Amino acid sequence: MNIHPRAGEPLVPEPGNKANELLADSSMRSMGGASREFQSTGIITRVAGAVWRHLWLAAAVAAGITILATGIVLSLGERYTATALLVVDQRDLRLLGLETPTPTAALPSVDSEVEIMKSASIAQEVAARLNLAQDPKFMASGDAGGGSLSHTVSNGISSVGSLLQSIFGTSDKDPLSRGNNQDGRGRSRVDPNAIAAQALQKITAVRRRGLTNVIAIDVTAESATEAARLANAYADTYIDGQINARLESAERAEVALSKRVSELGEALRRSETQIKAFALAQASQPADDSNRREIDRLQGSIASVMREASASTARLKELDELTASRNYASLSQALSIPEMALLDEQRRALEQRLQRPAEGDNRSADLRQRLELLNSQLQTLTNQRVEPIRRQADANNERLASLRRELEQVVQKSDLSTDISVQLFRLQQEAASTRQLYQEYLGRLKALAQQRNIASSDVHVVAPASAPPVKSFPPRTILVLLGGFAGLAIGIGAAYARDTYPRNIKYPAELEDITDVRNVGTVPDIRKSARHGRIVSPEDQILDQPTSEYSEAIRRLRISLDLLEGSGFGSRSIVVTSAHSAEGKSTIALSLGRAAAEAGLKVILLDCNLRDPSLHTRLGLENHDGLVQLLLSPSSIPEHYVIASDPRSTCSVITSGEIGEIVPDRVLESPRFNKLVRELGTKFDLVILDAPAAGAAADPLILAQHTDTVLFVARAGRASPQSVQEAIQQMRGVKGSRIVTALNFGMPSLDISVGMFRRDTH
Repeated sequence: MNIHPRAGEPLVPEPGNKANELLADSSMRSMGGASREFQSTGIITRVAGAVWRHLWLAAAVAAGITILATGIVLSLGERYTATALLVVDQRDLRLLGLETPTPTAALPSVDSEVEIMKSASIAQEVAARLNLAQDPKFMASGDAGGGSLSHTVSNGISSVGSLLQSIFGTSDKDPLSRGNNQDGRGRSRVDPNAIAAQALQKITAVRRRGLTNVIAIDVTAESATEAARLANAYADTYIDGQINARLESAERAEVALSKRVSELGEALRRSETQIKAFALAQASQPADDSNRREIDRLQGSIASVMREASASTARLKELDELTASRNYASLSQALSIPEMALLDEQRRALEQRLQRPAEGDNRSADLRQRLELLNSQLQTLTNQRVEPIRRQADANNERLASLRRELEQVVQKSDLSTDISVQLFRLQQEAASTRQLYQEYLGRLKALAQQRNIASSDVHVVAPASAPPVKSFPPRTILVLLGGFAGLAIGIGAAYARDTYPRNIKYPAELEDITDVRNVGTVPDIRKSARHGRIVSPEDQILDQPTSEYSEAIRRLRISLDLLEGSGFGSRSIVVTSAHSAEGKSTIALSLGRAAAEAGLKVILLDCNLRDPSLHTRLGLENHDGLVQLLLSPSSIPEHYVIASDPRSTCSVITSGEIGEIVPDRVLESPRFNKLVRELGTKFDLVILDAPAAGAAADPLILAQHTDTVLFVARAGRASPQSVQEAIQQMRGVKGSRIVTALNFGMPSLDISVGMFRRDTH
C-alpha cells in the first residue's frame, strides 16, 4: 500500500485508513506552517528583488529626498524658547468685606487664568506695552520671527485670502477688520497692535503645569534675549492688568461707600439737629434757673465743639480724597511735606518705565519692587501726618457726643410729660441707629483706603524668564536622520511600486505558475563591467570570467538542457526565443553555445532572426553570405562555404546573410531548411537556433518543428504574464511538452532559496 503521493499532488487519504488520515493531517499542518513562513519570506524576497532591479531608482529617490530634507532643515531659522513661571495664589482678597470667606470660594481657577492669558486682549496690551507695531518682524503678514518656509506659506495664504476678499468682499467675521473705520479712499484701516498681537500669539504658548497651580508662559523667538523679554512682558502685563482691575474695582467701591457715608452723615446730622431742637424747646419750659443756666452752658459748648469737629472732618475728608486718588503732590502741599513731593516724582518715573520699558530692559521685577517700596514710604508719610488729624476729629466727635448726652440728661431731669419722653426716646433711637451705620460704613471706607494701596494679583511670578543658552528649534541632527530614513523608505517604496506595477514576471516560481512549464535556469542580472580597461559583455564572461555568477548560471542552464527527460541523450537542437525583443535571448544563445564549446562539444549557432540579425555584429563577422543564400541560392552552395568560426571560441556560426526583399517565412519554410538542420545535427553535438520574438513573428513556430527543444527566455521585471502565456500556448500547440523556460535578469541567490523552500513544502 503506497501512501506517498507524487511530488506536487495533494495528500488524499484512503477512506477508512486511520494511518493515512493521521499522516494527512500532519502533512497539512506542516504545509500550513510552511506556507505562512513562505509568505513572509516571499514578501521580503519580492521587496529585495524590486530594490535590486531598480537600485538606481531607489538610490536616486532616497538621495533626492534626503538632500531636500537636509536643505529644508538647514534653511530653518534657529529658535529659542524662554519660559516664565507664575503661581496662582490661594488668598481671597475681599476688599469690601461684605462676604464671609469660605474654603471653596477662596480657590481661584487655574484653567480660567490660563484662558484669560491666551485672550487677544492680553496680547494687544503686551504689543502696545512693548511697541511691537514698530517691529517689522511682528508686522510682516502677522508672522513674528517666522522661518523662510513658514513665511512663504503664510504669504501664500494671505494672497489667497486677499483674492477671495476682492471677489466676495471682506467678511464681518475677520477679527482684523471688525469695527475698523475706513480711510478717505474706502480702504479699511487695521489696528497695527492687532496685527502684532496675532503674531505674538503665534509664538506664545500658555499652559498649566500638570495639576499644579503653576502656569508656564513659553515664548519662542529668533533671539534668546528677545524670547525672555517677551515672556516677562507677557507675565508683567497680565499681573499689572489684574492689579489695575482690582484698583478700578476698589475705586468704584470707594465711590459707592463715600456716597453712602455722606448720606448717613447727613442723616445723622439731621437726627442730632432734631434732638437738639427738641431739647431746646423742652429746656425753655422749666422755671428752675439752675437748669436754665446749665442748658445754656451746654448749648454754647456744643456749638463751639461742633465748629471744631466740622473743620477737622472737612480737612480729613479732603486728605482722604487726595490719598485715595494718590495725588501725593497735593498732599505734600496740604501737609507741608517736601519729601513727599520728591518721592512722588520718583514714583511717576518708575510707573512710566514699567508702562513703556526701554529696548533690552529686563529689570521689570526690580522696578516693580522699587515702586512698591516708594508707595509704602508715601503711605507711611501720609499716615504719620493724617493720623493726628484723624484722632483730633475723633476726639471732637466724642466730646460733641458727650456734651449732647449731658444735655439730654439735664433735659430728662426736667419734669416732662409721658408723650414728650416717648418722642425724645424715639429721636434718640433713630440717631443711635444712624450713628451706628455711619461708623460702620466709615470703618469700611478707611479699610478700603488702606487695602487699595496694597492691592495685589492672584497670580505672582515665581521664576522670571531668562535667556535660554540652547536653541529649542530645529533639532537638525534628528530631522536630517528622519529625512534620511524617510528617503530610504520612499526609495524602497518607489522601487517596489515601479517593479510591481505593471505586474510583470520577476521570479522563477511566477514564471512556472503562469506558463505551467518547467523553468530550467535563472540567469542573473549582470551589467557590463570594466575589466583591464575594456568593457566585458555578458557573453564574454563565459571566457574571461569563468567563475562569475553569470558563467555558473549559463553552465547550470546547459546541464539542465542536457539532462532533459524524454530523450536518451538530451537536447541536440534548441531554438531560443522570447515573447518580445530585448529580453536577452541572443545573448543567452551565444553564451550557451560558448559554454558548451568550453565543455568540449561541437556547437554551431544559426542566426535565424532574419528580421533583426545580431550574431554577426556581436562576433564581428561578415554577413554577405549566410543562411538565406544557403537555402535560396539556385545553385547548390556547400555548407562549409557559409559556416564561420567564433573568433573567441570553437563555436561554428552561420549568420543570417543578406535577406534583401525576401520574406523571412519563405526562407524558413524552405524544404532545404529541415534537411539542413538534420545534417547539422549529425555533424555537431549541439545546434542552437537564435529565433526572433514569438510575439512579433511566426518564425519561432516554424523553427520549433525542426528542433528537439524550445528554450523560452523571459526577462524578469519586463516580461508580461499575458504575452508569455499566449506565446507558450502557441508553442505548445506545435512542440508539445519539449518546451522549457529560463528567467533572464533574475536574482539567483534569492530565487534559489525560494525554490528550495517551495520544494520543501510539497
